[in-house]
Formats: sequence, C-alpha cells, structure tokens
Amino acid sequence: MIDKKAFITGAAKGLGRATAVALSASGYKTILTDIDPVTLAETKKIIEDAGGSASTYLLDVSDKKQIESVLIQAIKDEKKIDAFINNAGIGGVMAPFHEMKDEDWDNVIAVNLSSVFYCLKYQLKILLDQGGGNIVNVASLAGKKGVPLGCHYSASKHGVIGLTKTAAVEYGSRNIRVNAICPSFIETDIIEAVPKPLLEFVANFRVPLKRLGRPEEVANAIKFMLSDDSSYMNGHSLVLDGGMDAG
Repeated sequence: MIDKKAFITGAAKGLGRATAVALSASGYKTILTDIDPVTLAETKKIIEDAGGSASTYLLDVSDKKQIESVLIQAIKDEKKIDAFINNAGIGGVMAPFHEMKDEDWDNVIAVNLSSVFYCLKYQLKILLDQGGGNIVNVASLAGKKGVPLGCHYSASKHGVIGLTKTAAVEYGSRNIRVNAICPSFIETDIIEAVPKPLLEFVANFRVPLKRLGRPEEVANAIKFMLSDDSSYMNGHSLVLDGGMDAG
C-alpha cells in the first residue's frame, strides 16, 4: 500500500470521485475539494466506508483567492501533499462560434483553464518546498482537436495541455512531474449537454471499442501516471479514447 496524500479538485462526483476512490484503495489519503458540499460529503463517506481516509474543503476553482487559501490551509493541515489532480471542469453551453455568448466563454475559461493556472502556481510552490512530487491535469481529447459547437471547451483544454507542457519543462529538473490526461466521451454528468443521438453515433461508429469510457478507467490511468511505473513520463498528454482518434 502507498502511504501518500493526494489533493483532488472537482472530487464530488464523476472523474474526481472515481479518482479519489481509486487512489484511496491503493493507500493514498485523499484531500477532496469541490463546490458542492453534499456530494463532496458523499465521496468522503464512500472512501471512509471502504476503510480509507479523506478530508474535505469547499472550493470554487473560478475564485483564485479561494484556490490560494484552500491550498495554504490544506498543506498546513496535512504537512505534506505528494500529488495534485486538477480535475474540476465544466462543459459549458454549446453554440456555434459566432453565437457563443461572452458569459459562456468567460465561465468555461475561468473554470477549465484559469483555475488550472492558479492551482499550478501554488501547487508548484508547495512541491518545490517539499523537494518534488506529481501533478496530473485533466484535459480532454478536445484539447488536441477542434470541437464543433464547443470553441470555449476546446480552447480551455488546449490551454491545459499547454500549461502542462510548460510546467513540465520548467520544473522537471526539480523532481516534479507534470502530465495531462485527455479522455474523450466518458459516462459522467459533463456529457449530459451532448445530444443522445450524437453520443450513440460516437459510441457505435467513431469509437473502435464500441462504447463510451467509464470514470474508473480514467481514474486507473491517473493512478498509473502518479506511480513509479510512469517515472519517466513528464509533459505528456495521455489520450484515453477507446481508439477514437486512431481512425
């Protein structure tokens, strides 16, 4: 079992919850953050009922002051944090480029991209003081391709990959690894805005495995990226899409 601690944003449900459960099962103490106190408490209970250990902090990642204060408090409480998973994100309102509302653009960029910058800014300081550690940013296959009706989402995830690569280059020599994971369509709440006929088409005709991905599959990939088995992986954006981008 691993005796380490992992800090996870957007941990109340979906990929964040699955990642927290997977890391807890392998021995991590999980530090869970989210904007929703009810589902955050549910994640904590799931982990503790399975014999794991978790702490929770309310965090709105669109507020950079909250990001700083929560990270300061978390490292004060925990003394050391070995891994950070920047997972919090939203899909946003889908619309053609020329009809995209300014507020929809601003909201997605704030939650999906600016929050990762501010998280990294303070997380890197923590890891520098500790002498090293690991960061995984949750990007998307949309960070490598254009997304019809999702210019804001695609731009935000391209940006996350850019931040990941830059941090990896700047801090790799300081024993800090920074990577990104790029899932495609995963069965979480974030795809609820996608029309069901489109999801069925993707699953049946675009994904060679003929199905959508499961949160647990992404969580297991993140667990691998944090492990010593991936010790030479740095600045990488790992695609997890069932082969969708292969053809």
